[in-house]
Amino acid sequence: MGRNKQFELNQVLDCAMREFWRKGYRATSIPTLEAQMGISRQSLYNTFKSKRELFLRALRYYHGIIIVKNFSYIENSSSPKNGICEYFRARAKDALNHSGIKGCLVTNSIAELAQHDNQVRAQTTITLQHMRSVFKSALARAQSSNEISGQLDINATADFLLNNSQGLFIMSRMNVDKTSVDGIVDQIESLLTKR
Repeated sequence: MGRNKQFELNQVLDCAMREFWRKGYRATSIPTLEAQMGISRQSLYNTFKSKRELFLRALRYYHGIIIVKNFSYIENSSSPKNGICEYFRARAKDALNHSGIKGCLVTNSIAELAQHDNQVRAQTTITLQHMRSVFKSALARAQSSNEISGQLDINATADFLLNNSQGLFIMSRMNVDKTSVDGIVDQIESLLTKR
């Protein structure tokens, strides 16, 4: 009979996710993962098979606990326009928080790996499609409730919002200033203001 695992799977996955998010895939070593996750190398390999498989699991975990949570406010907001604006205000606040983890694990992974790794590209594409879908649905609801102009191209605007969301994450890794971040959010709010 095998030994029982002496750790909570989601807890160690969360630790791994944060380490990959902080350092990237290539810069995160197995000894660092062992230390951060609080498990032995053997347990890591028995559970996740490889660093790469752990990373792919961490990307899926990130989607479920970070992306879905951050976008739930947009989905559940009684005002879709305000939901979108609040999402960007929150991301702007994150970008200006110099003590937190910088960027977005998905954005960082696209930049580091997606061009050459089909599985990373597939997982990050799922997340980007989810984000775009939430933006598009919120924009359609906002048009239906007359919150935004009926002339606004929903598809192009959803792409614009997705691009700006990812751009904020990239900028946050460069210790961007408040004026720049506020300017981006102001432009998004201006675009969504009914004329």
